[in-house]
Amino acid sequence: MALWFEESASPAHRLKWKITQQLFSGKSRYQHIQVLDTEQFGPSLVLDGIMQTTSGDEFIYHEMLALVPLTAHPHPETVLIIGGGDGGLAREVLKYPAVKQVTLVEIDRMVVEVSRRYLPTHTVALDDPRLTLVEEDGSLFLDNASEGQFDVILVDSTDPEGNGPGTVLYTPEFHNKLYRALKPDGIYVQQTGAPFYNPEVVSMVTEDVIKKFSLCRVYWCTVPTYPGALFTFTAGSKKYDPIHPVQDVAWETRWYTRKVHEMSFTLPPYVAHLLPKPIQDAQS
Repeated sequence: MALWFEESASPAHRLKWKITQQLFSGKSRYQHIQVLDTEQFGPSLVLDGIMQTTSGDEFIYHEMLALVPLTAHPHPETVLIIGGGDGGLAREVLKYPAVKQVTLVEIDRMVVEVSRRYLPTHTVALDDPRLTLVEEDGSLFLDNASEGQFDVILVDSTDPEGNGPGTVLYTPEFHNKLYRALKPDGIYVQQTGAPFYNPEVVSMVTEDVIKKFSLCRVYWCTVPTYPGALFTFTAGSKKYDPIHPVQDVAWETRWYTRKVHEMSFTLPPYVAHLLPKPIQDAQS
């Protein structure tokens, strides 16, 4: 009899993956962690019953979250990653030649340990000498960060649901801390979810970010394993417009190109209507 993992995208829609086996299941201080070997997408990380990343399609999400801000910044030497304990985002960031130092702040040590064991294609860069791994709440880490410490900050977190560890990372207080920790020409990007199922997330974040940053932009990609496939990112920039890459990627990618970068800021009307009007006008 086939085994299936099922996730509820909404009260009226469920997603299912056929799995060959459960590789890991355990409870950390913060969440229930599973690794499932799926027939379609290979080993996959599940947190509190929500599919987070799969070996089969993670490159789309991680390339777009990393390379859009890095190529839009002329000298992205210091990068902070909040969340991302599976290692996939750090791997893409550390491919970028200009990057000299990456600080990865992950609240849940078990996510890192489990990923090292079961998601080796994600974690290949976690031992890079340019990377410092910190086990701490991302918001608390920013309390002690120096003002203007980072060129780029990337927030790779779980969705803001209930009392989960990602909820605090979507608040105005957190965005104030982000702004302070960025250099005067810094860029930040945060995943803002699936607009078909959680439209309030991208609306809430952009309403706040546009008040704080000189530029607020939204871009998107399609990730097959995320509900609705359409997935958004919100960028806040103090100087450089993330729409325009100023550097090229010199290595082989699987999703990102300069044209994909530029096109990803062209918003379908459904998504644009969720955003403050200045963003709609800037990206129309």
